[in-house]
Amino acid sequence: MRKLAFWIVSIVLLSLAPFMPSARAQAGNQSIVGTWTVTVTVNTPPGAPPFVFTDLIAFNQGGTLTAASRAFNAHTSENPFLPAPLIVDTSDGYGVWKSTDDDSNAVAITFQRFLFAGAASSQALYGPFVPGQYVGTNAVQAEGTLQNGVLAGSFTTQFTNLGGTMTFSGSGTFTATRLKIEPLLTTP
Repeated sequence: MRKLAFWIVSIVLLSLAPFMPSARAQAGNQSIVGTWTVTVTVNTPPGAPPFVFTDLIAFNQGGTLTAASRAFNAHTSENPFLPAPLIVDTSDGYGVWKSTDDDSNAVAITFQRFLFAGAASSQALYGPFVPGQYVGTNAVQAEGTLQNGVLAGSFTTQFTNLGGTMTFSGSGTFTATRLKIEPLLTTP
């Protein structure tokens, strides 16, 4: 009986293999799996200074991702130059990605970050809170194309409080280059 069950499971798994993510997850004919340094440029109103920052995003085999940001992190609420809706602390981002067209190397990306109240966060936007309290979510959607080792595209982002009210929305562009192994630094 065990042999029969083993053979049935084996046949089912082999028949599903073409539908499972490959070990070489790809966007088109180039692999997107790995860690990327991402330069993000947020669209700003005319006359406003540019808002450019750097993220690290790890695209994992099977379609998941992890993002860490230089601008949006656990100390964002200490940045007095951000608009009021963005003066909240954020978690790292977790999300998903998928190839959208094998021939064009296109990829779709979605991830979210948790928002936490900082000492300078707006209670008018995020409700009454104690600093450190979870107060909302940041959702990011992006589309990009991988060409010649560079991932580039556009994104939208929304900050939403726990009541479901959008406190900020924005958009912009990004370019990403793969993080490469570098030789060990030597000390003088």
